[in-house]
Amino acid sequence: MFNLSYRYDQNSTSLTVVGVPDVTVGNSDKMIGILSSWKLEIIGFPLLEGKREHLDNLMLVVLKYSRYYISGIREKFISPQKTVVISPSGYNHKLLLISSQKGVKPLEIILDDSELSDLTRCLDSLRFDERINLNWTFKSDKPLRKGFIFNKLLKSSNYLPTLYSTALFLLISGLFLLVPTEKIEYNSEQIAPNSILIND
Repeated sequence: MFNLSYRYDQNSTSLTVVGVPDVTVGNSDKMIGILSSWKLEIIGFPLLEGKREHLDNLMLVVLKYSRYYISGIREKFISPQKTVVISPSGYNHKLLLISSQKGVKPLEIILDDSELSDLTRCLDSLRFDERINLNWTFKSDKPLRKGFIFNKLLKSSNYLPTLYSTALFLLISGLFLLVPTEKIEYNSEQIAPNSILIND
């Protein structure tokens, strides 16, 4: 049986998966049902390779982190096996990959918004590719409820400055509306002799 290879490219990121059809479930000859290997290339960082469970963990934390981030929530996520960690790092995002082999130091990758977006798009392309027939261990994404987002933002210290500045702006705007304005009317006797009266 021959290996199949599919590649997903974005500006800074390239993801390649290799596998074979799973004949026991009736996969076509162009469908990957058994994943044998994968490679992830991010410009400026070493080539990443691993097994199926490593890719599962990577997809779990990155896709969840990105989903929260676009809702304004900056939160740290750790995979169940604690091999992949992603967290905010200033204005950027720190992806930490911890090898299961002894003596191998964790690999730290700092991503900006563009690179995080490229990585997320590659993983999403793999997940929704009809040529890939794999049962991912993580659950499908569910939209975040508005109440959940609001509560998360209120608890986030990063959100407090924005909340305070917005409240202050609304307060000052309201005070300006309360300032009384007087309409001053002039008659012809009050106008100075040298003044010029412009008719409407």
